[in-house]
Amino acid sequence: MTEHIDPASFNHKFATTCGYKYHYVEEGDPNGEPLLLVHGFPDMWYGWRHQIRYLAKQGYRVIAPDCLGYGQTSHPHDSNEYSFKNICAHLAGLLDALDIPKVTVIGHDWGGAIVWRFALHYPARVNGVISVCTPYTPPQRTYVPLEEFVEKMPEFQYQIALADPNSTPYFESIIEKVMNNIGTQGHMNQQDIDFMTAQFKASGMQGPLNYYRTRKINFEEEKDLHHIIDIPSVMIVALRDPYLLPYQSENMHKHVPNLKRVMIDAEHFVQTEKPDELNALLKEMLEDLKHGRIKSVL
Repeated sequence: MTEHIDPASFNHKFATTCGYKYHYVEEGDPNGEPLLLVHGFPDMWYGWRHQIRYLAKQGYRVIAPDCLGYGQTSHPHDSNEYSFKNICAHLAGLLDALDIPKVTVIGHDWGGAIVWRFALHYPARVNGVISVCTPYTPPQRTYVPLEEFVEKMPEFQYQIALADPNSTPYFESIIEKVMNNIGTQGHMNQQDIDFMTAQFKASGMQGPLNYYRTRKINFEEEKDLHHIIDIPSVMIVALRDPYLLPYQSENMHKHVPNLKRVMIDAEHFVQTEKPDELNALLKEMLEDLKHGRIKSVL
């Protein structure tokens, strides 16, 4: 079990981007190389707590926002607001507000999907990409409904319920159960679980669930988008992840030619299950990115 870190001990800030209020935590050297840490579902900035402090001590300027719909960031009801294109625009606006022209983006789960898309939409603003657990899936030229997709990849069956626009009340009724389950998977301290439970009870589940309801709008907005990511990138594969299975990233080099694929012996919530191991790997990969040592390693 990881030690509890008081969320109030971090440097909390707010910025307005694309008309929305974004809450974020910033730590480290204000003149250091900037890192943007993007969380997944159902998580928040706090999911990166062990990485934020560690990377800040390495001299980086670390920014970890609550994504749209989470925590103290705005949470609009309309699912279309949560498309990849919109979320990437929000993050670009956040970087503008912080006067950061280029950044290395690091994402986990949905955050991993977002940082790959950020590299597509704003390649000139990205020094490197690191995704934890989440493989890159290029934009589709033909729309495939979720039900048809799940037939081919049954490990995503759980998304059917999450994508149901009528499921929000049910998931809001079991927030404590969901957070305790995640806490168990991620070896979290009970104080951490209690904090996250209170945050989700306050902000609700509509926003977080909306990400699963963007399949159609994402297709419409991305069907003509260039699909190759030339930016130096790292895929950190969690070998025991029950959701994002290792085989899913095996052919990524076809779309991400400058890719290094590395493994960590962990389940899905790597940041809290194996914080020391992940931190050491992030340090190594960031140094490789900085010194141009990322080559295709599969």
